[in-house]
This record gives sequence, structure tokens and C-alpha cells, in this order.
Amino acid sequence: MNISLTAAYLAVKFYGLSRDPRISSVFPPFVINFYEQMVRFLPRHLSWYQRTLNVGLLRRFFILSEELLLPGDLMHVLCRKYYLTKMVDEALEKGVEQLVNLGAGFDHLGVYASQKGIPAFELDYPHMIEQKRRFLVKEGYENKLIHLQETDITKQRLGETLLSIEEFDPKKRTLFIAEGFFDYLSLLPSEQVLEDIRTMNIRNQLISTFFSLDELPFMHQMSFRGGVSLVGESLKFKITKPEFVELLEELEFELEEELNSLLMRDDLVKRMGVKLPVLKGFYILNFSVRSNLF
Repeated sequence: MNISLTAAYLAVKFYGLSRDPRISSVFPPFVINFYEQMVRFLPRHLSWYQRTLNVGLLRRFFILSEELLLPGDLMHVLCRKYYLTKMVDEALEKGVEQLVNLGAGFDHLGVYASQKGIPAFELDYPHMIEQKRRFLVKEGYENKLIHLQETDITKQRLGETLLSIEEFDPKKRTLFIAEGFFDYLSLLPSEQVLEDIRTMNIRNQLISTFFSLDELPFMHQMSFRGGVSLVGESLKFKITKPEFVELLEELEFELEEELNSLLMRDDLVKRMGVKLPVLKGFYILNFSVRSNLF
């Protein structure tokens, strides 16, 4: 099975942490079940985590070893899944009509949105779309509102990809999710993606995660980059958070909401009663397209 190991380990980490009732209680049952099924679906050298992480002692060893390598990494996984789900719910309440998940990987948000009654479009490389489609069929998640589309953003513009999908309607207000997406793109294709989101519909919304590695101690920066390299991937979007916000403002986006590691720690992590940090330099940013009508 040819898959993104980064996407797979995100699912594994969330699954392992969600064995703790304090953590699972803050998530919708759908999310917990989705990742349990996903980890079971992964190839054998990864699916063994499904059994192993159910053992309390082994799970505690897993958490300790992860925290020694990169403090805050595990809680950042929980935070991104929790807050992105919450923000999708809020966007639906405000009238978003369809969702596009950029570099969807093994994430739950496309299926989640489709089950809430809006069209959802998951975009990723062909090998990832193939495996995601197999998973959706196997676990009964396929429905008429979830659409999986193969693409390579570095070779085909986002607008071209979306307009090639019969079910996609550019006139609808669309929520774009970029969870860990821009980190693996260089500047030019990132700018092109942002331009396509903006020009397609002035009512569009973008929610993006962002890692500002300059905020981490040097050794933790090395650990972060090393972990990505070990799974055969590399970080290409090498700018700071202020530079990222400035870039989007130059492209006529407006920052509506910013969640940082301290806010997430003081809200979600404390509420769960878990005494672990959230990765420094991790942000979730919510942008709207700036209106130039006035």
C-alpha cells in the first residue's frame, strides 16, 4: 500500500490518545470511530498500533517517548482535530454550502461534512485518493455528497481541478481546509492556490494550520524536521507566522480568528485534565476573502 506516512501517523497518534476517556469524551463519537477504523485499515506495519495502543502500559510508553522527542506534538494532534471539527460546525451554522479539503490524507472532515448534508471534495495525490476510496467503501462511508479527486497542485491549478468536477459549484460559498497542507508546498504553488480560492468566490473561507518553526528551540526544530524526513517528506514552506499572515493579506484575505498553542492549552487541554503541553509555534488560522465593495 503506497501511502503518506505523515498522514498515517497522524491517524495513529489520534487513535492512541483517544483511548483515554478524558480525551474521547470531548469528541463526537463519529470522529473516534472513524480513526479507530482508519488505523485498523492501515497496512500491517502500522495497523498493529490498533491492538498495542489499547494496552495502558504500552500507550503510556508511546506518549512518554513522543514527548521526549518533541514536547507538545501529541497535544497538537488532538487540538487540530478538535478545533477544525468545531470550526467546520461553526462554518456550517454561518451558511457554508460546500467544503474542499486540500491534501485530505486520512482526515475525517470530508466525510464529516458530507454527513452534515453539504457536498465535500477531498483532493490529494492519486495514491492517497485510491486508498481513501478503498477505506470509504470498506467502512460504508461512501455517499452521494463525498467526492474524491486525484490531483497534483504543483502541476495543475486548484481552480482547474475543482472546475473539472461536475458536482463542484463555484457559485456556492466554500470552506477550504488546509490542514498541514502549505507546509509541503513551495511559495509559488501556495500563492496560486490562494489566488484561486480568492478569485473563485468572494464569500469563500480558508482555515489553515501553520507551523512557525522559528518559535521552537533549535533541538526541537531539528526533531520536527528529522521526523518529517524519516518518512520521506520535506518541509518547503519556510516562512514565519507573521510572514504567512502578511502574504495572505497581500492576496486580499483577512484574518478572522487565530488560535495559538497557549490558547489551546488553556482551553481544550485543561478541560480534558491532561498535563501535557501543546507544540509551540502551532497555529490554526481562519481567513475570509476581503471584500472590496466599499
